[in-house]
Amino acid sequence: MLAATLPALLLAGCASPDDETAPGTEEENGTEAAESTPHGYVEGAEEAAEPQSRLVLADAATGEIRVLDLITEEITDVGHAQEPTGIRGDGRYGYLTAADGSVQIVDSGAWTVDHGDHAHYYRAAIALGETLPAGTVPYKDAEVTVADGTVRAPGVDEPCAAPTGTAVTRAGLVLGCADGALLITAAEKESGTEEAEFTAERLPYPDGTAEDERAGAFRHRAGSTTLAATAVNGEGFWTLDVLTGQWKFTADDSVIAVNAVGNGGVVLALTDGGELLSLDPDSGEVIARTELPGDSVEVDSSRAYVSDVAGQKVHEIDYADDLRIARTFDLDIAPSHMVETGR
Repeated sequence: MLAATLPALLLAGCASPDDETAPGTEEENGTEAAESTPHGYVEGAEEAAEPQSRLVLADAATGEIRVLDLITEEITDVGHAQEPTGIRGDGRYGYLTAADGSVQIVDSGAWTVDHGDHAHYYRAAIALGETLPAGTVPYKDAEVTVADGTVRAPGVDEPCAAPTGTAVTRAGLVLGCADGALLITAAEKESGTEEAEFTAERLPYPDGTAEDERAGAFRHRAGSTTLAATAVNGEGFWTLDVLTGQWKFTADDSVIAVNAVGNGGVVLALTDGGELLSLDPDSGEVIARTELPGDSVEVDSSRAYVSDVAGQKVHEIDYADDLRIARTFDLDIAPSHMVETGR
């Protein structure tokens, strides 16, 4: 599957100088083009000097899909999805969930291959991908499925009642379940095996958490292991440290959407009163606020993006500068669903 195989190719590690072979014939070393191809490259892609951030946007009413290039400010008409009800991403692809549970893939054509001490940034053509069956969650080079209250992957067969919310983090794939979250991580691939097996770890809610208090859709900054989600009862929001398994609930029935900047950073929240707030994640104290009607918020390492469905706009926010509006993008669709890629 396109979504399941390409991310694995893009995450291949860089070779060290010790791995390089001495000059020789083409039979010994391959062609010069192969030798000079950067790791993470795929045919038709162009390597860049910085992240090629893009937004995948979809209109819930019409199903129209657009990709907004945040570098060039160009907007690409990608096509149409059937009754999109939600969206998630993995750094390159946007996954639009339909009312019947099927998943429409959107290739944003932008991604980062992060090796810790350095990273490669790529841009390529934007395209509408295939449609996956309901319950499919593409992750690395395996097919993770969520069906009949069970999460299945190579090596994993775990119960997950009332699944809701997924997030691809540096620590692994996080799935929301009725009793908390399930963290799926890849184990070392054994020699001679065709695919790596996975392991699962439960991150339970604090004792006494009621069913209607659980977290909804997860949001986070790419590369971060801190997740944020509004409670399904609308009475507050959660943050989750994936590495420690620690959940924290903040009561605030005015919050309609949240995102987390990262470990130790602020939480950005949109309210039903038309404000964007910057909040201390521990105390819930408001650090900054500005009038800004919005429906969802995406976050990267320096900017946030607030969708305005009614106004058919996306606002770029400098969250380190008192929530200053840096740019506003006018659209020809209502950005009901939004996810950032390229990071």
